[in-house]
Amino acid sequence: MEREIAEKLDTDQNVKFYCKLPRWFVVPTPLGDYNPDWAVVTEHDDKLYLVRETKSTHDRDGRRETENRKIDCGQAHFDALGVNFKVATSIYEVLSK
Repeated sequence: MEREIAEKLDTDQNVKFYCKLPRWFVVPTPLGDYNPDWAVVTEHDDKLYLVRETKSTHDRDGRRETENRKIDCGQAHFDALGVNFKVATSIYEVLSK
């Protein structure tokens, strides 16, 4: 899935920059460090900074509970910073606000 996302990000004209976040980029949580998947900068009318976690499903029951809790902590962290964060299952969700 990540390779497909990278290829599509690479060809999207609105994407100015993207990177697969390295292992050292972590959000400390009470459950341990959380490492989101992607950072993306797009340019429409203004710059939009996105952080995305790519998963095969939105179904929380299809993921480990610890993983869901770390994602919840990541959501709270990026919300506090005013950064658009979400779980995405497709390139369309990666690039949507």
